[in-house]
Amino acid sequence: MKITIVAIVTFALATSVATATAQPAAPSLDAEAARSFNDFQNVAPHRAFVVGADGKANWWAGASGANPGNAVAAAMKRCEDRGPQGCTLHVVNNYTVTGQDWRQLVPARAADVPDIGRLRPQPYWSMRGPQLATGLIVWSHGYMAGKNATDSAPQSWIGRFTRLGYDLYRFDREWIADWASDATSLADAVRQARAMGYRRIVLAGQSAGAWVSLAALQRGAPVDSVISIAAAHHGEVIKMKDQTRARSDWQHVIEGLKPGAKVVLVNFADDSYDIGSRMGDARSIFARSGVDAVIIDSPAGFTGHGAGGTTAFARKFGPCLQSFIENGSKQSPCS
Repeated sequence: MKITIVAIVTFALATSVATATAQPAAPSLDAEAARSFNDFQNVAPHRAFVVGADGKANWWAGASGANPGNAVAAAMKRCEDRGPQGCTLHVVNNYTVTGQDWRQLVPARAADVPDIGRLRPQPYWSMRGPQLATGLIVWSHGYMAGKNATDSAPQSWIGRFTRLGYDLYRFDREWIADWASDATSLADAVRQARAMGYRRIVLAGQSAGAWVSLAALQRGAPVDSVISIAAAHHGEVIKMKDQTRARSDWQHVIEGLKPGAKVVLVNFADDSYDIGSRMGDARSIFARSGVDAVIIDSPAGFTGHGAGGTTAFARKFGPCLQSFIENGSKQSPCS
């Protein structure tokens, strides 16, 4: 994998992003804008960072779509809405594009980056490759009825891991045809990633993506960690014909997890897909099995099935998720 890493010295920040060409000088950022750029580095694609002629910054992250165009448009609009001034696009995803056409600089697929089984690299995102990356984080999306979710954005807190140098891949499924086969395919892809040389592997997902990540671990996927956000597989509770099956299937998956990988389970109040009592089940099962886990159950201020996708969740829980996955430390508020 051939990428060039350059420091954004004009931002006076300890960070780097990939670039394919020399960049024109960027304006110095004021202290507030520098803090904004620091926050920007902790969020997931698609994302864009814009600076006005006055040195003030605006950014947008978590934009869905086949490319970063929606994030670029939203970040530029935020800047332009502040008044008549020049607004310069500086970063798209993890590429520096200062003042140039991002479409010419940001490749749809990083050079020489392969698929890994059924996993595909995050589009428009620079990768380090298995020998240079800190590790690999695999995002598995949830579903929306009647909508193809394969262009949906990873949840914002994923940026905590990409900032550490993790490569970001996706496990995309347009619909649930055979979730057991999906879980097996995910486990097989993880084995392939290990063979390629990735030293650390984290599976992360929301809703059906969280369920398939846990099921892949149950099937022996050699991962270091799984982060499960609002796991679901049986649809909304109001539409379930047999809620007892949903709970017994959940217990079966959790009972199948063995000590070794760190596990994070997050559940929210007022989740229409949650039958209830699942976090209590997990606590009891993990107490017997010895699985090293963090369970975040109905955190105050976060409700609904999609609460884990908010920037507020990323800001509050991102640091402690990172701490637990990276060094096993159970810090507040994850503790």
